[in-house]
This record gives sequence, structure tokens and C-alpha cells, in this order.
Amino acid sequence: MFLLFLFGAIIALYFYLSSGFQYWKKRNVPNPEPSLLFGNLGDSLTSKRSVGQIYTDIYRDFPDVLYVGFYRGRQPGLVLRDPQLIRDVMNKDFNSFHDNDLIISEEVDPLGGRNTFSLKGEKWKTAKSLITPCFTAKKMREMHVFLQKAANRMVRYLDDDVLKGGGSLEVRELFAQFGTEVVANCAFGLEGRTFDEPDPLFRKMGKKLFEPSPLTVIKFSIMFMFPSLSNILKIRFIPKDVTEYFCNIVDATLNYRKENNIVRNDFLDSMLELKNKLGESKFTNTDVTAQAVGFFTDGFETSSCVIAFALYELAANPEILNRLRAEVDQALLMQKELDYDSVHGLKYLDAVICETVRLHPPALVLLRSCTKPFVFPPPRGQGTGKDVNVEVDTPIMIPLYGLHTDPKYFKDPYVFDPERFMGENKESIVRGAYLPFGDGPRACHGQRFGATQAKVALINILANFDVTVNERTKTPLEIDPRYLILHVKGGLWINFSRRTSK
Repeated sequence: MFLLFLFGAIIALYFYLSSGFQYWKKRNVPNPEPSLLFGNLGDSLTSKRSVGQIYTDIYRDFPDVLYVGFYRGRQPGLVLRDPQLIRDVMNKDFNSFHDNDLIISEEVDPLGGRNTFSLKGEKWKTAKSLITPCFTAKKMREMHVFLQKAANRMVRYLDDDVLKGGGSLEVRELFAQFGTEVVANCAFGLEGRTFDEPDPLFRKMGKKLFEPSPLTVIKFSIMFMFPSLSNILKIRFIPKDVTEYFCNIVDATLNYRKENNIVRNDFLDSMLELKNKLGESKFTNTDVTAQAVGFFTDGFETSSCVIAFALYELAANPEILNRLRAEVDQALLMQKELDYDSVHGLKYLDAVICETVRLHPPALVLLRSCTKPFVFPPPRGQGTGKDVNVEVDTPIMIPLYGLHTDPKYFKDPYVFDPERFMGENKESIVRGAYLPFGDGPRACHGQRFGATQAKVALINILANFDVTVNERTKTPLEIDPRYLILHVKGGLWINFSRRTSK
């Protein structure tokens, strides 16, 4: 009798679990076959594939439709494939998709929950309007001196430590040190000392945010697969000790500047201006710290990714490297150190950065959520079936890596070719197929700063060193699925030597 009851319970459980996976079939939306427990994202729990890789594969497996259904656990979501539809979601129809598909509670995680990436609705709109003026060209010019200062320290470190130690190193870590130095100065008013000490505390705190320990992998898997559950379990994006560290730094620095009337024209000064303008009740030290930490994560993790991949591609493509170096050398004949406007006047350098984030986008996927009922055309286009109603809270995924490496939009997509972004070639790129920093109101507000940081680093490397790919770099490059931001297995190892001629 017990065995019969158990068998019946198993059958009932099976039908309960599988019944939720009829959602897209009933709406005639194609979707990959889900597993009973985890839908289509089970591989991310075992780090077999990252969430971004899974969405890329879904994009590639259904080449003839505008969008594809998928299941995050039992929750139905959509992967968008059509550039025009993507542009509409991120721009024209933004009001129906204005939130990122991520839940971080301000009560549980006061810094992560106040970041503009995770804020929703009117709170996001208010924060965005306050933060955007901190990244104007004028502000960038004022902070440029801190970028150059960090670059000079990096060059000295390469001279004094790396060249004497054999001349090769993993450049992702090198540029994470550089980025940490930049952000320590610009966002916290500190000397990061990343090139002076073996493992400075500021860098150690940065590592805690993104290093893929088993606990971190599980935590991020829950956050991206089961957002509501992460809130119930009180999972924090930013660990408690990291929160306390940065809050203490900001409190002490703001008090010191106020008492001593110090103005540095950096990001923290911009935050202090906002606080004074709005008042303590509307913009607290915690709000200041949250935006500074957001600046920090972009500045050291995302930017270090871009610079490392750019240098790898230059080392692997000597003709491109030599052309860029000629442009840099010509500019340096006019100025010993290039100012902000001169840096952004280097057209081929800009093309190199654009091509780097096409082929190696730091985020493989953009996250959106349906915030107001909406109607999509039939998945195979108008006249091929019924429109599809998209319900509130439906996850909407935009697979950047899939789009950026689709031969439909980029000829020879795995060839590194900056010419794609020169002159008329750039104008011919299909809008909506190239979105390394997002698009529309939710586009990354720090992209101007990140691009400047990458350019300053590359200018100083090329002006002083010859670079080649070290044999420790495993080719072809293989994505490491344990990380949120793009990493490759084994790292990017580069040989450095002092330039003998200019």
C-alpha cells in the first residue's frame, strides 16, 4: 500500500512540475527542452556553463525567430533575438521594460540595493538623474589627472617588478590593480597602493566581490536563477564586511574634506555636492557609498576586463598593434602626456576599444523585466500566427555575445578587426546588434569614464613596452563560467619588454 502511495505521489509531483512547462507551448513560442527542477539554467548551478553562455546557446539554437522562450526554474522568460525588437524594448517601449531583472533588498544589502543597476521604478529614475551629471565631459576632464597618475604608477611597476622578474604576467590582474588605483583616487580619495604592497586591503575588498569561491558561485546562481528566493534568504550581493569597510572609508573621508575644506574635483566631490544640495535626509552617506561602490565595481572589474582583452588582441595581431602604436606615438610628439581631449581624438584607438567590447563584451547578457503588460508580434514575424502577451515580471534577456558574434551582423565575427568601427563601416552596423554598454535610459552611465580609463592604460603600455602573447595563454580562448564578468580559463598571459625604438 505504501509503495502504491509513493508511486502515486511521484507521478503527481512529476505532472505538477512538468505542467508549468506548457506555458510557451500554449502560446506557440519555441523554446529549448527544460529540465524538471531547474528549467533551462541547470548548467549554471554546476558551473558547466554560465548564465550568459546558456542564453547565448539559446540565441544560436533558434536562428529564424524574433525571440525564444525559456524557463528559469519554473518561471517563463524570453530571449530576444531581433535587433529592432531589442531597440524597441530598450528605447521606444522602455516604460514597459524599465527595470533590470535583479532583486536586491536595500534592507538586506544597503549598498547593492541602492546601486542604480538594481534600483527600480521611480527610485531608479531619481538616482539616475542625480548620478548622470557626475559623468559629463567636464567631470571627466577634471578626473583625468588621476587616471594618468595611476598609469604612471603602473608603468613604474612594470619596469621595477615585472621586467626584472621575467617580463610576463597575467594582465587581467594587472589591470584590476590599475583600475583599483584609479577608483581609490577618484571615488574614495585614497591611495590604493596596489602597485606598492603585495595585497593591499582596498584590492582585497574588491576581490571579495567577484572572486568565484564555491559560496559566491552558489550565491550568484540563486540571485540570477531565483531572484525572489534570494530576497527571502537575505542573500547579499555585497558582503557585510565589504559594506562596513567602504562605509567607514566614505564617512571618514567626507568628514575630513568638510572639516578641512578640501576639494579634489573627483567623483566623491560630486557626491558630496549632491548630499549638500539634497540634504542628509534625502541623500545619506550610505547613498554616497552605494554609488561610490558602483563606480568601484565598474572601474576595476568591467574596465580591467576590457583593457586585458584589448591588450591580448593587440599582442596577438602585430599589424593592428603597430598601426595603433603609430597613432599613439604621433600624438605623443605633441604632448608628453595626453590630456582628455587628445585621448579621445585617437580614432583608431577608439575603434580598437569598440572591437574589443564587440568580441569580448564584459557582460554576455543584458537583463530586463517586463514592468507593464505588453504585446510582442508572433515569434516568426507578422502574419505567421498570433501576437504574444508578455506578462508583468517576465524576465527578458538580451544575449549580447550571441548578437556580437552573429555572422548575420558581423562578417567573420571571431576575427579581431577594428576597421569595423572606422568611417562608413561603423555607420553600417545594424542598430540593436551592437550593445556593449546597453542602450536607452538604462545604458551604462559610466561608459565614458570606462572608455577613458581603458584608453589611458593602453596608451601608456604601447608607448613604453613591446608585448607578445605568452605561451601560458590557452588558445583558443575558453570562457570561465564561474565569473559574472567575462573571464577566460587560465587567464591572459602577456610578455612585456621595454621598447628599444620609437
